[in-house]
Amino acid sequence: MKRFSILKITGKLFAGSVLALSMASCSDYFDVSPKSQILTDEHFSRESGFYDQLTGVYSEMATGALYGREMTFGLAEVLSQNYDMDATNTYRYAAQYDYENSGVKSRINNVWSTAYNCIANLNVMLEYYNTVDSTIFTANHYNLYRGEALGLRAFLHFELLKAFSPSPASNAQALAVPYVTAYDPSITPQKTVDETMDLIIADLEDAVSYLQTDSLRIGDSPYSFSEERHYFFNYYAAKQTLARAYLWKGDLTNAAEVAEEVITDYEDGNSSPAGWVHFTQVQGPPNDQVNRLYTPELVFRLNIPDMLDYVDAYFTEEAGANSFYFTEESLDKIFEKSSKGLGNDFRSLFGFQYDGENQYLWKYHQYDDFKDMMPVIRKSEIYYIAAEAEKETNPARAVELLNEVRSYRNISTDNELPESLTATEIQEEIFKEYRKEFLGEGQLFFYYKRLNIGTIEGSSVAANNAVYVWPMPDNEVEFGNR
Repeated sequence: MKRFSILKITGKLFAGSVLALSMASCSDYFDVSPKSQILTDEHFSRESGFYDQLTGVYSEMATGALYGREMTFGLAEVLSQNYDMDATNTYRYAAQYDYENSGVKSRINNVWSTAYNCIANLNVMLEYYNTVDSTIFTANHYNLYRGEALGLRAFLHFELLKAFSPSPASNAQALAVPYVTAYDPSITPQKTVDETMDLIIADLEDAVSYLQTDSLRIGDSPYSFSEERHYFFNYYAAKQTLARAYLWKGDLTNAAEVAEEVITDYEDGNSSPAGWVHFTQVQGPPNDQVNRLYTPELVFRLNIPDMLDYVDAYFTEEAGANSFYFTEESLDKIFEKSSKGLGNDFRSLFGFQYDGENQYLWKYHQYDDFKDMMPVIRKSEIYYIAAEAEKETNPARAVELLNEVRSYRNISTDNELPESLTATEIQEEIFKEYRKEFLGEGQLFFYYKRLNIGTIEGSSVAANNAVYVWPMPDNEVEFGNR
């Protein structure tokens, strides 16, 4: 996919107090400041300027500070305690939840500043939508790009809230991360977690409205159907994030409703926007051509240029003390091989490989057809959301949804979950699925946090807000008066 440099934003942005970053390759790119207003006006005087702006944001999201590492297989996954690691691993202090350690603090600060820089770029673009002549856009692109920008703004704020604010289950009235909707030097005041969730949901609903004509939804002109739409924050990425937001907020009724709407579309056999991986892509090809990412199921993914350079630094023997590996004992527990006889699960059978003495997660070591893809939103998650939202009101449906995902992971009908499961038992199965399905993708820690669970398996540290709430950067606290 064509890539562009992210739009450079200079000056201190109290959103809050973040020094917006620029990529190394964009030192001569556009500069949003009074002296360069003409250049910015020119940039947004044509459709390509809006496209370039979005693509720059995607590129920044793909860096190691966000989904190229820290918010997927790096920091967020380390906190879930899934990995085995040596005592001298560079992430060892993160695994101990020592957020005051300088190395851990640096990673956390980079998540904050990079995400808010992306938000600032989106806000600049969205402000120009208030004055731009819609006739500069072709086909449905006026609505498409606006929907993407609104959806991404909500998604990134949601990610920041999940990391840096208490969960609603812990304290819905606590102050949350600032929700920034304008490129403005003034300090954005904090609202409560509940109020901020409402802002996220409102932006997502607007995004869904603007993305109605996304090709992933309509499947034809005016924007021809293309796999490339999975690299953009498309209609279904917005819908799934909306369902995720309702679940995080504790609104199970709306979470179930949105999730079931998405599932209905996914199960349209004629034009499904996201299919299930076919078993022949997993157990048929040579080992180096196995589709371990289940790419047909990736609703929203990012392109990570030279992705192997990122993952080889952690998922190979050559990574040495910094490697993330798995013992046979830990994999047996995660995938219930001995306890439930589920050793044929595709995620277990083909997801790992020995390199030297240890086993490593191998989903990111991909064949050329699937390389450089980082999962951000998976199809399977919407089934888990619906199951959790309906476990009390319709437990049989919840079990059905879980069994459907399990069937595509090669778990036989002999091992189907029974309809007689209680709501508590269904929740336990959902936990197990999150741990298996999103291994190395940074989801499990936030599952623990959303439910305010007091213990994280594998850690001796009590799981409370001292663990679940990442500290805001020092300059944000000082200058933003947080």
